[in-house]
Amino acid sequence: MPKADRLLSVLLALHSRRRFTAGDLALEFGISRRTALRYLHELSAAGVPLASRPGPGGGYLVLQDRTLPLSFTVDEAVSLFFAYQSLRSYGALPFDAELGSALRKLYQHLPAAAKERIDRLRDHLSFSMLHTDVEAPHLGILLDAALAGEVVEILYRSAQGPSRRDIQPIGIYAQNGLWYCPAYCFHRQAIRSFRVDRVLAADPSASTHAPRPDIAALKLEDYYDSVRLAAEKTHLEVELTEAGLRHVEHMGGDLVRKGRGGVLRKEIEVSDIPLFARTFLGLGEDARVLAPPEMVAMIREMLRSRLAVYGA
Repeated sequence: MPKADRLLSVLLALHSRRRFTAGDLALEFGISRRTALRYLHELSAAGVPLASRPGPGGGYLVLQDRTLPLSFTVDEAVSLFFAYQSLRSYGALPFDAELGSALRKLYQHLPAAAKERIDRLRDHLSFSMLHTDVEAPHLGILLDAALAGEVVEILYRSAQGPSRRDIQPIGIYAQNGLWYCPAYCFHRQAIRSFRVDRVLAADPSASTHAPRPDIAALKLEDYYDSVRLAAEKTHLEVELTEAGLRHVEHMGGDLVRKGRGGVLRKEIEVSDIPLFARTFLGLGEDARVLAPPEMVAMIREMLRSRLAVYGA
């Protein structure tokens, strides 16, 4: 392993523990104690806040100022700038101020060649995404509650009007320009997904319910799995021409070729019927849906609506 990579590994290891010795590092990374001491000296000189305590029971301590003096290659720095740009379509971001501040500091310390590369890329690289100005002022509170396993009292605006309820967030995810918070709702006694921009107020100190350990142990992937299992399925079958086959190769499922065309068979969620109906209608004569019958009826209705626009 290159020395720079080993130093980075040591640095990350230091920030994951409270107290350690040079012998601990030597054993963990398979290096001599003298090499471990040299690494610690180099990291301290680079700005890592280390304190030492001699004698029995002593060792090294990382002062918790929560700074990470890391160095980046030009390409790594450029990728950070444009990864951040890809998120700018969202009206709200967790740690938005911190992200902007970190990138400004990084830009200021980049060599001239790296700055020039970033400036030039801004003229030649763009992310075309659905932009939303929807604000989500309580995004950070809900994310912190998910990390801490806490319960939050929220004022939530639903179709029935504003209502107060206690929720225990599982996490935060983004979809189509909006933020969502799956959480256990103590009022419904079930897990529900809340649109974060509809949360009008959030107060962790006002909750009257104790956190549930089983909910605190859940991850977003657990929530996704439960949604997939609960979704009602239906069978999709579509006849396709050769041109139609090229359009559906990315959909997965069982694709059987027959002559100059083929048949796609696939299990889909009932809630996705409108999406697939529009997709196959857009393929025109290159696709003919055979099942489910609900999708066939929906496509027929779409065709009638289009014909009505143009008259008899």
